[in-house]
Amino acid sequence: MEIMIFVLGLCCGSFVNMLVYRTAERYELESKKFKVKSKNRSFCDYCGKQLHWYENIPVISWLLQKGRTKCCHKKLPILYPIVEIMTGILFLITNYKLLITNNELQITNYFGFVMSLIIITFLVFSTVFDLKYMILPDFSTVILTSSALLLWCLGHFGEWNYLLSAIVSFGFLGLLYFFTKGKGMGLGDVKLAFFMGLFLGPQKTILAFYVAFVVGALVSLVLMILKKANKKSSIAFGPFLILGTIIAWFWGNKLISLSVGQFFR
Repeated sequence: MEIMIFVLGLCCGSFVNMLVYRTAERYELESKKFKVKSKNRSFCDYCGKQLHWYENIPVISWLLQKGRTKCCHKKLPILYPIVEIMTGILFLITNYKLLITNNELQITNYFGFVMSLIIITFLVFSTVFDLKYMILPDFSTVILTSSALLLWCLGHFGEWNYLLSAIVSFGFLGLLYFFTKGKGMGLGDVKLAFFMGLFLGPQKTILAFYVAFVVGALVSLVLMILKKANKKSSIAFGPFLILGTIIAWFWGNKLISLSVGQFFR
């Protein structure tokens, strides 16, 4: 079962890589100098040649082709297999947390499990796209928020603190966006915060924000020390929010109980 879940994650990671490229085209962030006969099939990023099925096997195709395209021998980004493997690992963790330990969301049906995998897929997509292009596409955030709403209806319907958490989270980052005049974060981050509050609830959302701001600050400091960035450099904040969301989702209860225990010791 675990092998099937991991392979499914690899395939969804491959889908993420394709979706990132085609979304960038739609946003006119990538330009094509070739004509593609059919957009329903995968094609080479460089020459536009339609790919065979054996060139689309997640991770394995990249390894067998030694990180290069088979048609024009251009170097393929190592990000492709990394995204596929990370998605597979996250699928395994989701399977373990939701179906084996009956996690915090108390979802025991397969519909809830599928919705959780969809959330993981689009969290990975948003992370990769924001890292590459400093944009969180609205359609991805809408899918995440809709999925969170369905999960709330399944597991927490009537617990209005989740909706309140979503509104407060949206307002909190909205105020930061307003007072920093968009320099601290983008509107995409503000919209993502609504999803976080609705998906995680009050306590875990606070934990997610804490992780996001602390890790974001540490990464920024390291980049400045290494002279890869300065005080005026723009750094995508979405990936840190998503990291905080995943940590709070999977391990939030344990981390919160540990912190409370330390506080009252």
